[in-house]
Amino acid sequence: MKKILSAAAASVLLFGAAGYSLAGSKYKPVKGPAASQGCSGDCQDQIDSLNSSQARQDEQINGLNSSQARQDEQINALQADQGRQDSQINALEAGQAQQDEHIRANSARLDQHDNEINALKSRKHGAEYNPWYVKGLARMIWSGSMDADKAEYGFKADTDTGYGLALAGGRKIGNFRAEAELATQTTDFATKGLEDMSVRSMMFNGFYHIPVSTFGILVGPKCDPLSIYGMAGLGAGKADVSFSNGAEDSETTFAYKVGAGVAYDIASNMAVDLGYEYMRLSDIELGDDHNLLRLNDMKSSSINAAFRYSF
Repeated sequence: MKKILSAAAASVLLFGAAGYSLAGSKYKPVKGPAASQGCSGDCQDQIDSLNSSQARQDEQINGLNSSQARQDEQINALQADQGRQDSQINALEAGQAQQDEHIRANSARLDQHDNEINALKSRKHGAEYNPWYVKGLARMIWSGSMDADKAEYGFKADTDTGYGLALAGGRKIGNFRAEAELATQTTDFATKGLEDMSVRSMMFNGFYHIPVSTFGILVGPKCDPLSIYGMAGLGAGKADVSFSNGAEDSETTFAYKVGAGVAYDIASNMAVDLGYEYMRLSDIELGDDHNLLRLNDMKSSSINAAFRYSF
């Protein structure tokens, strides 16, 4: 009897050890009826628990994959935005380069203006600037031909080369000069019956000077005092005509002129000018109703040399 009980106890222990070994091993039994046939209840619970854990891991993996996809989309969007920002930065850098060029050009012009101002100050040698000046002028004159409207003559009144003198006083304001001028000029006629003609004029003239250094062609200390100018003037002229028979007559008429030239400041208060002027007077009538002479197209061209002194 004892031998039978011992054999039964040994069988129970053997089957219990075999079941525990199957439950703790890495072997995964097949689900379904086969599993229920070959595994006890505790073993099946462990299998279901492992399957549930595997399902949860699969869900976590899918979630991680979805998150990775979203992160990839965000990275692509950030890279695209970075590309747009790089393009904007390149455009801003190009605009900055253009602005830097404009700034350098403006700085160069400001430096040039400062140099001109300093040159003007240095030429004055610290003396107080006085814009008032007087001017003396000499000119050579070419009057050409004038229409002589009289039956006795009926042809052009030709003239020879003449000469003239002028005295003016004015004021300089920056690059502009305004002056009043008194002048006289004489021209001989080369026409029978007419001797000579002199014109005394009073004109109000305006000049505008442009330093040659402004054009960037002639620069340097010796070129700073050099300038070109344009001018125009309005006033009145009195024409005196002498005839070959000794008679004389005169008439006052409107006059205007235009011109251009060059000027050079030889010292802080002295300058010389060399220029061309074209002057024109209105028609004049000489004599009386019975012996009338009308001179038309009264014009003259002159080359002028002038000296200015500021005081």
